[in-house]
Amino acid sequence: MYETIKTIVLTLLVLISITLTFALWTYHPKYDVLQNDEYIQHVSVSNTQVDTAMVVQPKQILIHKNGVPYAVTKDEEKNEVLKEMRRWTLDDFEDVSSSVPQGKFLSFLNGKERLEIIYPDEVPIDIYRLIFTIDDRGLDGLAFDRLLVPLGGKDEFPIYFIATDKRKIYKAIASDASLSAIGRLAKEASHFPRYFAYPVSETKQLYLPEKEVVLSSLQYYTDELDADKFKEALFSDPSFVKKDLIPFGEEYTDGSRLMDVDFLQRMLLYVNPAARVSNMGQTEQETHIIQKSIDFVNEHGGWTDLYHFARWSEEDRKVTFRLVVNGYPVFNEYGMSEIVETWGASDLMKYQRPLFRLEIADRNRTPKTLPSGHEVVNWFEQTKGVRKSLIKDIAIGYELIKDPEREKVIRLEPAWFYLYGQTWKKVNMGDEAGGGGTNGLE
Repeated sequence: MYETIKTIVLTLLVLISITLTFALWTYHPKYDVLQNDEYIQHVSVSNTQVDTAMVVQPKQILIHKNGVPYAVTKDEEKNEVLKEMRRWTLDDFEDVSSSVPQGKFLSFLNGKERLEIIYPDEVPIDIYRLIFTIDDRGLDGLAFDRLLVPLGGKDEFPIYFIATDKRKIYKAIASDASLSAIGRLAKEASHFPRYFAYPVSETKQLYLPEKEVVLSSLQYYTDELDADKFKEALFSDPSFVKKDLIPFGEEYTDGSRLMDVDFLQRMLLYVNPAARVSNMGQTEQETHIIQKSIDFVNEHGGWTDLYHFARWSEEDRKVTFRLVVNGYPVFNEYGMSEIVETWGASDLMKYQRPLFRLEIADRNRTPKTLPSGHEVVNWFEQTKGVRKSLIKDIAIGYELIKDPEREKVIRLEPAWFYLYGQTWKKVNMGDEAGGGGTNGLE
């Protein structure tokens, strides 16, 4: 009898042990949705901090002299222009759009003896206030993509803020102003690269170089960014975060937010679905999403290379920053050259970025001659399927290409690119019938 009881007890203990072991192996905790949407930055990916003026940069600065546009291409000269303008006080904004007759908008832009500053997208006045000294307070909701400064003024003169797509022109008065640096560059303008205007609509023209441009192909050794640091920066409580291996990458989640790491493209994607709300409008008191996006990356030291503001969508609440190398934008069809942020009403909803930084430039550089602007225009005119009305921008830049043999090496190949609708494409001069290819380069 005793042996029977002993056997039963031992059997029960073994069964209980097996049950507990199985439960431990198969247990998957349910993570509660975190109510606190504030980001707790425990670590920084880098020590780099930037201000608005460093990120929101013009894509072109031109000096119009005797009816010819000359491009200011050197970074130090561009910085001289902007530094001088930041010392001005801008006030007394006035809408003068009606003073320019219908059909004469481009003629106004082509006026003689003036400096033209062109941004890659319309920049809201709230952002201009962070770059320049603007005293006028009655300008809510305005955004401009070009500034015109007539040359030859002294102490006080007009400056024009222009929204080309909306055909809006606002005149402001610059006071306490000097044109010494700009005037010096204007005197030297004939030594700068000569450009020409290519009209793409009744209100917009793009400036392209008259001659061929020589740029070198580049190679960079890259440094991987630590995904765990982003985990600690992006999740409110990293201790709740679970990490799983997925095909070609890793997945992090706290049950509410998700962060995917793509080993193949060396990209990070963070998603916070709870931030998606029906009321997507921006309140008057809210910091503009361009500034919020800059601040957000600053908070975790995410400016690991030089990125400039590229474009934004008020409707989608989306802001894009693009990698810049030697003053030229960098494009990649998988988004490997962009930092993209999408916002809900107040919180970040989506964050996509590269997980590498450019570290060491290879000394081997191969010069490449790019076609002139005129040749590119001819290509557009002769290529089937390309509608001029959909060409929003044209630029020389680099295509970022992964080295197929060396995992940590990327190549930057010079090329012409054009923004067609909402997608950047590479100009393929040998593909007149294909409309420049179907792959978008972002």
